[in-house]
Amino acid sequence: MERITALHIGIEIYIDNKAVISVDLSDARRLGNELAERDIMCSAHAPFMDLSPGGVDREIRDITRDKIMRSVEIANLLGAKGIVCHGAYDRWRFDGREDLWLESSIDTWSEVLKHSGDLPILIENIFEEEPSTLIALFRHFEKEELWFCFDTGHFNLFTTIPLMEWLVPLRERIREFHIHDNHGKRDEHLPVGQGEFPFRELKGFIKSLSGVFFAAEARSEAAAIDTIRCAKEFLS
Repeated sequence: MERITALHIGIEIYIDNKAVISVDLSDARRLGNELAERDIMCSAHAPFMDLSPGGVDREIRDITRDKIMRSVEIANLLGAKGIVCHGAYDRWRFDGREDLWLESSIDTWSEVLKHSGDLPILIENIFEEEPSTLIALFRHFEKEELWFCFDTGHFNLFTTIPLMEWLVPLRERIREFHIHDNHGKRDEHLPVGQGEFPFRELKGFIKSLSGVFFAAEARSEAAAIDTIRCAKEFLS
């Protein structure tokens, strides 16, 4: 806590598949109170390993929904400004059937949103090569607290279209950015500017936005300070 306070940053807390079940809710409440006392902004990240909110199998979706809803409960106790979730559309796993994924996704997120209160739910791009599935999902939930978290590293790995063709159609739904870099081969989580993502182009775009927040994702504690420094320089 002292180190976070000294760095003048917020934090994004990842609630993994095991923690979402085992965490004591009173501990989450105490942590949320301490973050508020120290004026540390917090966001949260829901579990995602093996989960599929748009999955065809109803039992898999039920497990996914329950874990996400539990993470939403924890995020609310933490006082989080939002919680990031994976939409998990992958054209290879779904055999290109965007309609199947969309129908199941609507079912899952409808249930989650009923129990999220005022907490914004943010859907992050992962394997999507272009934004059509996300555009369709946000169109369905146009008047609800379902938003977009744009991940620069995932874009750099999987996109088949230019950056602005991703961002412009989703401009009104963007609430958060995960900013990290790679060389287009693996999810390296490098500091801004140490890979091949077009951050100069992104900077011009974000200047026109307001009310968004940024998470600089580092893979290790050793890399965190350099990651934070590069992110602050980019955002200055």
